[in-house]
Order: sequence, then structure tokens, then C-alpha cells
Amino acid sequence: MRSLKLAAVAIVLVALGACTATVQNFSNQPFPSDVEKLSMAEIEATIIETASARDWIVQRESEGHLKATYNPRSHSAEVAIAFDQKKYSIIYVDSANLNYNGTQIHRNYNRWVNNLRQDILRAVSARAALAN
Repeated sequence: MRSLKLAAVAIVLVALGACTATVQNFSNQPFPSDVEKLSMAEIEATIIETASARDWIVQRESEGHLKATYNPRSHSAEVAIAFDQKKYSIIYVDSANLNYNGTQIHRNYNRWVNNLRQDILRAVSARAALAN
């Protein structure tokens, strides 16, 4: 009976561990070179529109610095988005109900942030391609 209880505890611990991953930060992600023809305001507007399309709530902190919060169900994730005309970064700031322990977080966080990263790159690149 004791080994059955230990096995059940081990299964629960493995299942909980499978739900976590190392926090992904995306530092200094390069934009294509033609993004340099966009103004900082155009890049900022594109990032805000793109994040908002995925239900991130974006606040402007200062030029080249945004704060974005995502609140699905009872969870919350907050990231800092820094950018210029050559690169951008998305860095973890805070979270609620995502089991963050200093290095590990629920794996959904990484999926949300990676989707945001890809969307930003696509949208800013597309806007630059359309710029004269």
C-alpha cells in the first residue's frame, strides 16, 4: 500500500513538472534592415496593434518601451517590450497563477510570448515592406 501511495505522489510530481519550462526571454531580436525606414512611432503603433490582436493589453512606458499584460482566464503574464529601429526584446516582468519560481513557469507562458514575438516580427516586417 505504501508503494502505491509513493507511486501516486511520483506521478503527480512528474505531471506538475511537465507543465513547467524555463522562462523564455527574447533579447535583442533583430528586425530586417528595411525596418530602419520606419519611424519609432510607426514601429510602436505596429507592436501595439499586433499585441492587441492577441488580447495583450499594452501601455506605453516611454519611447521604445512598452508594458504588455495578458490575462487569460485566471492567469496573468506581464512583459516589457523594448525596441528601436534595429531590434526588439520581450522580457518577463511578472505573472500570477503561472507557477513562476524564479526560473521556471507554466509552459503556456512561453507559447504566449513566442506567438507575440513572431507576430511582432511579421507585422513590423510587413509594414516596412509597404513603406516607401
